[in-house]
Amino acid sequence: MTRSQWGKLTLSLLIGVFALIVLCVTLVDPFEVYHKATAFIPPIQSGTQSYSNAGIAKSYDYDSIIIGSSMTENFRPSQLDAALGGRFVKLCVNGGTPFNHKQMMDMAFSTHDVRRVLYGMDVDALSFFYTTPKAEMPTYLYDDQLFNDVRYWFNKSVLFKYIPQCLRTWGQTDPDQRDTMYSWGADFAYGRDAVLREPISTQEVPQTPLVETPALSQQSMLNVEYNIVPFIEAHPDTEFIFFFPPYSLMQWYNFYTKGQLHDNLMQKEAVAARLLAYDNVKLYDFQGRLDWILCLDHYIDYEHYGPHINEAITAHIAADEHRVTDASQLKQTAATLIEYVDRLRRNGAWPDSFDAIP
Repeated sequence: MTRSQWGKLTLSLLIGVFALIVLCVTLVDPFEVYHKATAFIPPIQSGTQSYSNAGIAKSYDYDSIIIGSSMTENFRPSQLDAALGGRFVKLCVNGGTPFNHKQMMDMAFSTHDVRRVLYGMDVDALSFFYTTPKAEMPTYLYDDQLFNDVRYWFNKSVLFKYIPQCLRTWGQTDPDQRDTMYSWGADFAYGRDAVLREPISTQEVPQTPLVETPALSQQSMLNVEYNIVPFIEAHPDTEFIFFFPPYSLMQWYNFYTKGQLHDNLMQKEAVAARLLAYDNVKLYDFQGRLDWILCLDHYIDYEHYGPHINEAITAHIAADEHRVTDASQLKQTAATLIEYVDRLRRNGAWPDSFDAIP
C-alpha cells in the first residue's frame, strides 16, 4: 500500500467513524432534540434539565407550558390538563432567572401554538441582570442551526453515559414521565428540623420605607419588559397565568434579615400592576395563606413546599380562588407578612402557636 493509499484509507475510516457517531446520536437521540423517544425511557433528570428541556420543547406534543423555578417542578401536568384544559409540559429551570424562562418560552412559542402558560413568579429573581442566566443553557440545542450540534454529537457524556442508559431501557416506556419529570417531593425530609437550620435573631434590621404606589426598580423593570411582557403582547390569544408561590414565613424572615422584606413586597405589587394591564393575564397570590406558610411540615427548607401544595394551587386556580385583579389587593398580604415576621423576630424562636393556625 502506497503512502497516498494509506492516507486515503485512514481519512475514509476517520470520516466513517465520525459519520457513525453522528448517526448513532441522532438515531438514539437521548435528549429527544430531533424526535421524541418511543423505544426507551429518556434520561430526564434534574441534572439533565437544561438538555432535556430542549428536546421537550421541540419534540413533545403540548399546547400549554409550565414555566418557573423549582417552585413549579412538582406540578403534575395531567392534573393541570384536567383542571384547566389543554396538554401541559414542564419547562421549569431549577434556580432559573427570568432570562432562563424567556429561553424556554422562546423555544415553546417558536415550535408550538401555545394556548396557556402557567408561570411561577419569584420576585427576588427579578434582581438578576436581565440578560444573565443563573442556570447556563446549552444554547446550541435551542437554535435552528444544525452544525453547531457537533457539541451534542461528540459529547463524551452523551456517548458513554446517556446513550448506554437509553439502550438499557430499550423496549420500555414510562407513561407517567410527563408528571414525574424533575419532581423532587419524595426525596427530602419535611418539618421544623429541616427548615429551622439557623437561630432566629431579635435584632431589628432597617428596611426600605414602604410607599403607597411602588414602582419597579430598574433591574426588575428590565426583566419584566424584556423577558416577560413581549410574550404577553405578541400572543394575545394565549392565556398567561402567573402566581406568587407560598414560601414559608422563614423565607420572608430571611428577606427581612437581608434588609429586603419591604423592597420585595413592593416589587411584587409593582410587577402585579404591570402584568394586570393585559387582558390575557390572570394573577394569583398564595403568599398570604397562613395555614400553609406557618406550617413547616409543608416545607423542606425556607422556600420549597411539597407536591401536595402544587396540587392545591392547581385546584385553587381552576376554581379561580386567590385571584388578584388589582395590585392594591397585595397590600393586605404584605401587611400580614410584615406583622408575622415581626412577631417571629420579637419571639426569637418559632412559636408553637404558628403551627396551630388553621
